[in-house]
Formats: sequence, structure tokens, C-alpha cells
Amino acid sequence: MTCPKCQTANPATARFCVRCHAPLRFTCPSCGHAQETGGKCGKCGVDFAKYAAVLEFQMAKETRERREGAQTRHDLIKQALLLPVTGGWSLLRYVKTALSRE
Repeated sequence: MTCPKCQTANPATARFCVRCHAPLRFTCPSCGHAQETGGKCGKCGVDFAKYAAVLEFQMAKETRERREGAQTRHDLIKQALLLPVTGGWSLLRYVKTALSRE
């Protein structure tokens, strides 16, 4: 198989060029079909770039939600530990600001 980028001859089983490491075969993330060109899958028609962008946005959303949940737990633990020191006033203020954000 010849590399489309550097024109180097590669073994037929190679997935990447031995010289420039460019991908020689693209595998569809949806159906698993292997093809020599990127862009769209020849079997199911999925656009690789759009599919990758959707997956990245989903992972970013999940990460953001996990961080917000961890921050909320951290704030609640902090307020529970401060309860004896502040007499509960900081906890009441925290609950009031949390309710006003929603």
C-alpha cells in the first residue's frame, strides 16, 4: 500500500505509514468498516469529523457535570465542618445563595 502523503511503499497490513506515520486505513467508529480514505464512511455514511466532534462535546459535558457535583459536595462538607464554629450562620447563608442560583 502506498502512503498518500509521502508516497512510501508500506506492507498491506500496516495501519500507519512506516515513514511519516500518516494513517493508511480509517476505521468507522460507528460500524467498524475499514477504508483507505477518511471523511465519510463508505458503508454507513457517517462523517468522521462530525462524529468525533459530537463525542468530544459529550465528554466535555460529562466532565463539567462531574466537576460541578464534586464542587457541591466539597462545599457541603466545608459548611458541615464550619457548623460548630459559625453556629450555623454560614450554612444558612450557603443554602440561601444555592437556592437563589437555581
